[in-house]
Amino acid sequence: AVVSTQSTGEEERNTIVDNVIYKGLFGEMEGNLGKVGVWGYYSLADQGTFNKKSCEAVPGICDRIEDAKFPHLDKVYVSLLYPESATWSHTAPDNTKLSVILPVAGSTKLRIADTTVVISEDTVVIDPSFEKEFVNEEQDAAVVLVISVAHPGTI
Repeated sequence: AVVSTQSTGEEERNTIVDNVIYKGLFGEMEGNLGKVGVWGYYSLADQGTFNKKSCEAVPGICDRIEDAKFPHLDKVYVSLLYPESATWSHTAPDNTKLSVILPVAGSTKLRIADTTVVISEDTVVIDPSFEKEFVNEEQDAAVVLVISVAHPGTI
């Protein structure tokens, strides 16, 4: 359920941190998933279509994702878990998607099924239909870029 690969580059990290976090562009995550603290998001794409205005806040990020040609791209968003925050355990409604989670800043724990990983340097790929929760026990915000794509078994 969890795969680890390489993280985002320094330039991408700085663009997201400077242009999204410090400018206060985050909204609160839908669905009341915040157990304690605040879980925020900033949407860049939905149903495979990039929001041009949102992408202007993170120059180059959307272009790089489009250039990567993710198969059957669904959603792309920046997720922010404030210090000492946690989400409720939650699942996706089905197993038709995979979530590629790229660390941007800080560190967060992800428990998915019976496995816990720390997301701080390496990219993690998960099937979001498994029960999962995110916990940030640190004093700094944890920021990740999430790219949701079709599960290969559904293509």
